[in-house]
Amino acid sequence: MMKPMTKKLLLGIPTVTLSAVLACTVAGCGGNAPSGSGGSAPVQEKSKKAKAYESQTVEVAGITYESVAHGTFYRGDAKKQDGFYLHIKITNNNTKNRTFSSFNVHAAQGDLEAGDPLFTSGKSAVLDYVASEAPDELHEGIDLSKRPDIGPGETVEYVYFWAPKTAYYGPITVEFVDAYAPAKNHEAMHFDTTGCETKEFKAAGGVADSGEKADLTGIDCASYSIEAADGYTLDSSDEEREKANFFHDETGGRLNISIFPRSPEEEVASLEQVYEGKETTTDQVEYNGITWLRFTGPDNGHTLFATAPATGETVRVSIGWKIDWDAAVPMMEALKLK
Repeated sequence: MMKPMTKKLLLGIPTVTLSAVLACTVAGCGGNAPSGSGGSAPVQEKSKKAKAYESQTVEVAGITYESVAHGTFYRGDAKKQDGFYLHIKITNNNTKNRTFSSFNVHAAQGDLEAGDPLFTSGKSAVLDYVASEAPDELHEGIDLSKRPDIGPGETVEYVYFWAPKTAYYGPITVEFVDAYAPAKNHEAMHFDTTGCETKEFKAAGGVADSGEKADLTGIDCASYSIEAADGYTLDSSDEEREKANFFHDETGGRLNISIFPRSPEEEVASLEQVYEGKETTTDQVEYNGITWLRFTGPDNGHTLFATAPATGETVRVSIGWKIDWDAAVPMMEALKLK
């Protein structure tokens, strides 16, 4: 195997500079900063030396990934939330150029194995890529907008930035996947941000997810209530806005419940107009004493509308095309309009 060399494509020395955006210093959060960086926390005792950063290395399809630094960063006062970053070295051990599009990098909450279907699902545990929010201090000398080809034996450095759906601190798994054979070529690195809230997050009055939301299985709001049927997982909910999103474990399809301003008849008429000229059907079904108008689109996805007696609001149930009607029935039976 040829000896790797570092490609001189960076704008400067690619060393992460610790600043106020970091909560996880070497001393304070298990060594989440590069060795040699100057932390802001004072040294209390000379005998207590900062722990050197413990890098992780994985290889997938002839590409070596080595972690250089990781930790949390503040996403700004508009979000009032912390994100997670990972600074890595990428070395191409192949005999031909490799592009960034030849591999994928995913991040999700939890201690997961590489290849876990959660990484490519729509579940709330999957972290969102937020490079546009990257603090300059954490990618000094690295232009995130440029993803050049990596030549044989060359090494480049890059920093990935992600954000959880809600404030989260705990185990995070990053998966590296060969885009050409994702089912068999994948490896994972494991990190933990427990106790790594940034001082900006704390100053803004942010509250970390206690884990209670992750344990919720349903929603009880003004117009309706529902508990996830077997085979479904509550992905997200908002009682004030009367919204709930469920994930069908077997197919990966989604079932969403929300409130719409117009009557059920008006909503169905609007859909019929949108799909005019295409094969659709409209009929009625009844569950728990409520008659629903059911619109079936050309992709066999179902959208149902009914009026909640207690509030007069129109409740809409949108069932993705991946979920056939038989699989959707248990959720309709579980849905109670007030």
